[in-house]
Amino acid sequence: MERKQKNPWTPQDEGDHYPVMKEWWCIETLFKTLDDNRKWNFKASMAYEMETPSCFIIYFLFDITSNKCVVHNALNDDIEKLSHQKNKVDLKYKKSTISGLYPNYNIHFENLKQDFIIDMEYNAKILPHWSAQDSTNGYLPIGIDHYRYGWLLNCNLKGTLKLKNESHKIEGKGYLERAWGNWSYSNPFKRLSGIKKTVLTYGHLTSWWLSQHKPRIPNRIAFTTENNPFGYDWFWGIFDNDWSVFYGNSLFWLSEGPAFGVLTLFTDGNNYLEFGDVNFHYNKTKYIKEHDMYYPSDMTITAKLDDKEIRLRAWPVCDGYEFITPFNDGGFYKVFIMCEMPGRIEGIYYDGERSVKIKGDCKMVPQRQPSRLGHNSLAIKFTKPPKGVGISFDLNSHYLKKKMFTEIQLAPRPKLTFDLKKVDVSKINKKKIS
Repeated sequence: MERKQKNPWTPQDEGDHYPVMKEWWCIETLFKTLDDNRKWNFKASMAYEMETPSCFIIYFLFDITSNKCVVHNALNDDIEKLSHQKNKVDLKYKKSTISGLYPNYNIHFENLKQDFIIDMEYNAKILPHWSAQDSTNGYLPIGIDHYRYGWLLNCNLKGTLKLKNESHKIEGKGYLERAWGNWSYSNPFKRLSGIKKTVLTYGHLTSWWLSQHKPRIPNRIAFTTENNPFGYDWFWGIFDNDWSVFYGNSLFWLSEGPAFGVLTLFTDGNNYLEFGDVNFHYNKTKYIKEHDMYYPSDMTITAKLDDKEIRLRAWPVCDGYEFITPFNDGGFYKVFIMCEMPGRIEGIYYDGERSVKIKGDCKMVPQRQPSRLGHNSLAIKFTKPPKGVGISFDLNSHYLKKKMFTEIQLAPRPKLTFDLKKVDVSKINKKKIS
């Protein structure tokens, strides 16, 4: 059912939790410049981590109308150069700042060498929310560790963008994200101190996930090695009717089938629906040859909750930006990859009585940590009555340089098919339709 909620975030949640292993604050925005009606996406994140230790500042500005990323910056610096406070958002790195408390925030980023300054005022239209709020209250596992993760989906924003000696008034929508915990991307099995909490979190999520699903045999299910548990699929969207949506999926090697994540839909007011019965399909993928991995560039999501159902397609409308950071420890995982893609989203929502067509703008950010095994995939297809009874396996291994297809059909006529071919990885295209 739709639920009204009180603000689940306290000032303690919004302020820092130093000295946890990792903590970040992130904003995403979708806006227009009022003088020329151009569409833009600005994303910025401020973070610190205790492994090095260091602080991490990243931001991207996409001119969606011109189909390009016009400003980007990512840097690591001394941890002391990022200031943060308890019990409020109060971040400062050089002259860039994010500050405030729900429902109002102020954002300022500048880089005079890039001739770029942006100032924004946020005013929240809905309440914050913890990811998987109904099951774990924001606690999520990552490998054998865990973190707490929450977000504010729908803020009105206004401000000023200065770029290349031109100044523009802006208006649009904003998103704010909070996360903190004790885990390592480069060495996910490094810490064991939080293993009890992690096991409990896995248990709560699994119990909730199973309660949302009816046992059924899928038509098709697929796995890839790059979709390991240290990556995710993610998008945030604002619809034209001012509804907002969040989708986050922990992958567990699946590349098609049931999502081990949530889709949260905020409708009118502060009413929200948290869908646990979610399935996903990649319509298109992109290939990064240097790291032998695919990531989704067009996806379809279907989700059910009681008598409610939603079907969404999200796809990019602008050339994305692949942010890649190598791990230099010679370990099993080679690099950290985050793919930034402004996009569109559309679909249909059915509440048991009416169908509502929904469309709007979104931001897609798949994250991956490909391993030294490269890309390897397995797709399993089930043939079910009345079409027949059977199963097929389609294996594609770049590591072994082999492609194998096997089909076992029991009905309407018994049949066995087997085919084995070599794979030439050097001839794989940058883009691939799944």
